[in-house]
Amino acid sequence: MKIEQVIGREIYDSRGHPTLECELVLDEGLHVIASVPSGMSKGPYAAAELRDKKRLMGLGVNKAIESLEDNIAPILIGHKPSVVELDLAMIEADGTENKSHLGANAMLAASIAVCRAQAAIDGVPLYDLIAYLCNYNSVSIPFPMFNVINGGAHSDSTLPIQELMIIPVDQRTFRSAFEESITTFHAIEKLLQKKGKQVGIGDEGGFSADFKDEYEALDVLSEALEQSQGKFVIALDLAANQLYDSKTKKYQWYKKKLSRDELIARYVDLVDKYPILSIEDGIDAADWDGWSLLMNTLGDTVQIVGDDLFATNVQRVALGVEDGLANAVVIKPNQVGTVTEALQAVKFAKDNGWNVIASHRAGETNDSFIVDLAVGISADYIKAGGCCRGERLSKYNQLLRIEDTLQRSLLEE
Repeated sequence: MKIEQVIGREIYDSRGHPTLECELVLDEGLHVIASVPSGMSKGPYAAAELRDKKRLMGLGVNKAIESLEDNIAPILIGHKPSVVELDLAMIEADGTENKSHLGANAMLAASIAVCRAQAAIDGVPLYDLIAYLCNYNSVSIPFPMFNVINGGAHSDSTLPIQELMIIPVDQRTFRSAFEESITTFHAIEKLLQKKGKQVGIGDEGGFSADFKDEYEALDVLSEALEQSQGKFVIALDLAANQLYDSKTKKYQWYKKKLSRDELIARYVDLVDKYPILSIEDGIDAADWDGWSLLMNTLGDTVQIVGDDLFATNVQRVALGVEDGLANAVVIKPNQVGTVTEALQAVKFAKDNGWNVIASHRAGETNDSFIVDLAVGISADYIKAGGCCRGERLSKYNQLLRIEDTLQRSLLEE
């Protein structure tokens, strides 16, 4: 079964911004569709999207559609879907370091569609194909990192921390973990309202509310967790690139400007006071000395996670491993542009003992590919947002389906 037609389509993501959908038509009538998300807080090392300069606030994707149908389609048409083979062909045709010729959004839409078509033709679940591509003999359900309070670029609140997340740690199944987290999520909402907070919903489905400082936010979160029947730990995503001023070399923290050392001291105090397991993007991505200092200060105590720092790029992950900058990496395929390159970053990180976090983006679609990726690579964690909004729940519902399928398979053996 070979690819016969490649169709690009402009659709809209969860923030009402244009994004790209790719439809593949194969010669025996099989159709597969894939759509790509887009981040709000984009790091300097992420692959380049193709966007229209003027239409739709400069965010239109007609250029990406042209790239997909005029430049990428000839690479795919007439070939049997093979994601590694066709990804490598696209990478060669692009010929740039940041995908600026073909566009990371066009390339990834095609890459995910090819991967989905290959799984369908092989008659295997998508997550099983991904495990096979990584040469892994098994798959597993990751721990969920539920985004419960949004700040930073994902909210209009004054909270500088972009994401406050909770991780259930005493549940045996994802279904039971999700049930406990759903209950806790709504308890947080009620507690915020009880404390007189205006409660909105941020880009990723967490609550958006103003706090006098980060301690108040974490106090509210801790109070809700104490009332819960389950056991949780806390994860923070600082998205420090958004806080950093390269001219002053300071981080904007509420009305204060903190030096790198002052910011790290703040993290140390937070870790001492709250059950914080993970700190993501705590330092600006360009400050490698700062990352080294953060790792040396807290790396034995918490998970130090690089997102914008590594941009799902295996070469940057390799430098991070060599210099000891982190002990975990976020995997976002749209940062690099193809499924194959994302899997290379995963394998290198895991081979060197790092934890792996598969992640959604702020501007999401209902495509649940990231879930099959997370299960296929046996990611340690998955970030898919809060416990509301359809584009976030589509990921969690897919996890529930996959877990049910895996449990049935175990019972049948």
